[in-house]
Amino acid sequence: MRNSDLFLKNGSKIAIIGGGPAGTFFAHFASRYAKESGIDVSIKIFDRKNFCMKGPQGCNMCAGVISENLFNKLEEEKIHIAKYCVQRKIEAYNFVTPDDCVTLHHPVPGHIPKIVTVFRGNGPLSSSYEYNVSFDDFLLDHVQNQGAEVLPEIIKELKLPPKQGGPVKVIYGEGASRTECEADLVVGAFGVNTGMMERLGKMSFGYKPPKTVRTCQCEIMLSNDHIERIFGNRVFVFALGNKDIKFASITPKAGYVTVNLVGRTDLTRNNLIAFLNHQAVRNLMPKEWEIPESFCTCISKIPISYAKHPFADRVVILGDASISRTYKSGIEAAFNMAKLSAYTAFKHGISDRAFMNGYFKPAKRLLARDNVYGIFMLKINDYISSKRWIANTQIKMIKSEKDLKTANQINEILWNMLTGNVPYKEIFYKAMNPHLISRVLPVTCVAWVRQKLELVNVWLREHRYIKNA
Repeated sequence: MRNSDLFLKNGSKIAIIGGGPAGTFFAHFASRYAKESGIDVSIKIFDRKNFCMKGPQGCNMCAGVISENLFNKLEEEKIHIAKYCVQRKIEAYNFVTPDDCVTLHHPVPGHIPKIVTVFRGNGPLSSSYEYNVSFDDFLLDHVQNQGAEVLPEIIKELKLPPKQGGPVKVIYGEGASRTECEADLVVGAFGVNTGMMERLGKMSFGYKPPKTVRTCQCEIMLSNDHIERIFGNRVFVFALGNKDIKFASITPKAGYVTVNLVGRTDLTRNNLIAFLNHQAVRNLMPKEWEIPESFCTCISKIPISYAKHPFADRVVILGDASISRTYKSGIEAAFNMAKLSAYTAFKHGISDRAFMNGYFKPAKRLLARDNVYGIFMLKINDYISSKRWIANTQIKMIKSEKDLKTANQINEILWNMLTGNVPYKEIFYKAMNPHLISRVLPVTCVAWVRQKLELVNVWLREHRYIKNA
């Protein structure tokens, strides 16, 4: 059978491994394109996780921020996020250093961002919600209403056809309930925190998983009154000079705030405790607040590169296990890749070549190349964030009313970096603006010299103390 003969047709069976956003978005678009093509297909989603459960059993380990871009795209697809899912509407970001803080607003004056926070599962382990608030379960309900079937099972094994063109065998279930079925298309939407990624990596079609780093996240219970008064509708992002932490944020929700830490290498609970004990963080907590002995926390992986060859005849992998945006907008990237891969499957076929040309090459152009700019911008941001004097200088420039043009330019760059509102490439070119560089570079150099002088003075004081001792 030729590759050109590999197409979905009336009665085709689609098996989706994973019921998170990547899987449900693919199911959504598959239903849409099947109707457009005038064919009837069977869509089954396999995921043992119950998103209606509280705590780790239902959580998909994510800060749960729905970007404005994604919000608008969902609206266009008539996927209207249920009010019970929305924990808080975000209007601004606060950029915090050990000495200062500045509020960042949307670059367009008067524009109210459509950014919302959600719980991926049914809230933290200690939550007392009387109804389901899970965003992931909301998406599953949506695609079930479109006709998709959800099976609470883990895929144990996939068997590629011995002859080109045959269906893929999907094995799932335990013991006596172990079941084998055939699928015309298998969609890997399982994320990087499951064993499925390694299992597919051992198969013969060339898939190599992305590299990952372990992040740390927790939910801190606070009163709604305190959250409203201190955090309001703002996400707090921190530049505290910690060499281990690349990104740190606190996201307000209903009755909780979500702490999210990303490191240069794998993080541990000790990194989380050190962050929570930092004075800049404690200043946001109630008076006499102490870190709870136990709270809902997880150490999870995120991708820091993209996979190699995430496709084969009748197989396509998407989401974090395939290609995503570096450190930002993972759910939006899952939406984009689900749409692209589903479009390819229904319009161009389900062969290796079809997925290479219709899905993976465009995905690399859209995300992988943009991530190169992102890595460069993030390195600059890391350097600025790690230097106290330089970070404080940036804040003073944003607050300054003497040069509003420069202040607005810096605000726009930081806003887009934090929200993922535009491609990294666009942020890069805005950062290279000659006017901005001419304003920022001199004061940054002065701040850098002051930073070095401070380090020298610290060394001299310590050296003098050791000598006297």
